[in-house]
Amino acid sequence: MHLSAVTIMASLEVHGRTASEIAQHCDLCAEGDENIPAEAYCTVCNEFMCTQCATSHQRSRLGRNHKLVDKDSMPRKQSEKDQEYVNEYCKDHPRELVKYFCPTHGDLLCGDCVVKNSHTCKLQVIAEVSKGYRKSTEFKQHEEQLKKITDKISKTKHNIDSKTVSVEDSKSQSVKQVRTFQAELINAINKMSDEITTDIETKAQTTLALISNLKTTSKSGELKVLSMANVIENCKENDVFLFIATHRTKEIVTNVSKQIDEAENALTSVPQYSFTENDKVKSLLQKTTNIGLYEQMLKSGVNTNQHGK
Repeated sequence: MHLSAVTIMASLEVHGRTASEIAQHCDLCAEGDENIPAEAYCTVCNEFMCTQCATSHQRSRLGRNHKLVDKDSMPRKQSEKDQEYVNEYCKDHPRELVKYFCPTHGDLLCGDCVVKNSHTCKLQVIAEVSKGYRKSTEFKQHEEQLKKITDKISKTKHNIDSKTVSVEDSKSQSVKQVRTFQAELINAINKMSDEITTDIETKAQTTLALISNLKTTSKSGELKVLSMANVIENCKENDVFLFIATHRTKEIVTNVSKQIDEAENALTSVPQYSFTENDKVKSLLQKTTNIGLYEQMLKSGVNTNQHGK
């Protein structure tokens, strides 16, 4: 139903009620600190409008197809209108409420976004498109993706902890072997013993530093996912909140998933070492380059080189 300025003015008295008896005021003028009685109500934008704003709204590209109702049909109380839209503000225009969704670009827009950017895409009204959203395939897929990334993080954390224990055990065992082997040698090989010990400690520290970085990445992803999951859970009772929260977290979920995949791949490349005694040194107790090797292990558990230098 389109209202002309004459029609709006003619509705100043409806069934004996005057403008002073209807408490609504123009939402658009109120943003400029003007208190002007509302003469119409846009059912799409969920806003009360004065005569001038209603006329301008119907002439605009955005509002020309919107349905406006007169004072007799508009909500009787401000609270009736407030229940129809969410108090969620635009990230680019903090004083404007998010009202529209662009399915082409996945953007959440306010009225200022549409006007200032001359948005040419076919927009959807969030209050309408979000109805029943919690049952939608899109939300279910997003929720499932959150679950998958949570499980992936849990698995990666477990693997990181296991790898840490393995490296620590390897370091401990290798150092013990070095010290035991060293005790069997004469003073002439003390220098070589110190060199291999230093090599073990250096490689272990380097390896643990790599693992620590992966653990930090995993923890960061976990915190982000937990935060997103809490936001989603808190929004499940309100489809509008849920719709907005879902679209705001999609990119974050994708980035976290990519980071975790990279961490998991990097974890498989973390080197593993073990100490191997030098048989020649052990049997001959003669001077050699070193008393053993602390080498990276193959996946089968076999050292890359079982022969000492």
